[in-house]
Amino acid sequence: MEGTVLSRLSKYLFWDCNREMLDPKADRNLILERVFTRGTENDEKEIFNYYGKDLVRNAVLDIKYLDKKTLNYLSIILNIPKEKFGCYKQSLSENPFGIS
Repeated sequence: MEGTVLSRLSKYLFWDCNREMLDPKADRNLILERVFTRGTENDEKEIFNYYGKDLVRNAVLDIKYLDKKTLNYLSIILNIPKEKFGCYKQSLSENPFGIS
């Protein structure tokens, strides 16, 4: 992992994971979700430098859950309407309390 993007990210982001087992390609969505919901500005810069803005733009659309604050933030910085995010569509279709 030495020299990879993961070694340059804040250690607390992956407190519950074995960082040695994370793969920047296979675990991309987990890494992006953690960086954008809990990371620092430096973590975000590292992510954009590693993956590139286009790949980040496409990948965040597939993340299953983003809190509202992170969704709004990504919508603004990446210039993507919230409605395009998969997590936005999913949250609208769910009825967690069974209210009709």
